[in-house]
Amino acid sequence: MVRFVKEPYITDSVRPKMSSIKWKMACGIGMMRLHFITLADNKKDLFDIYPAAVFKQKSIRKSDRIILGVADSYNSATGLIESMINDYLKEHSDLSSVRAYYEDYVRDHL
Repeated sequence: MVRFVKEPYITDSVRPKMSSIKWKMACGIGMMRLHFITLADNKKDLFDIYPAAVFKQKSIRKSDRIILGVADSYNSATGLIESMINDYLKEHSDLSSVRAYYEDYVRDHL
C-alpha cells in the first residue's frame, strides 16, 4: 500500500493541499501535474519520480511504495531531490551512503 513519510519533502504550492492529495491517492482519483518521489525500486539508483497518473492504477496503489516527496512539476521534483541530497551532505562528507540514509529516514518517519 502506498504510504507517505510523516514529513515529506514538498513544494510550497503543494503544502496546503497535502490532506487532499493523500485522500485522492488512496481513492485513485487523478491529479494533474503532480509528481511523487520514492526510493528507487532497484538498489543502484537513488530515487524514482512518478507522475500522479501512475497511481490511478489499483495495482500501483496497492504496491508497497513510500512517498518521500510531492512536487507540482517534474522540474520541481528534481529540485526537491537536489534539496534532499543537500540535506544529506550537511551531515555527511561523501555520497556513498545516500541510499542507506534515506532508507533509514523512511524507517524513522513512517
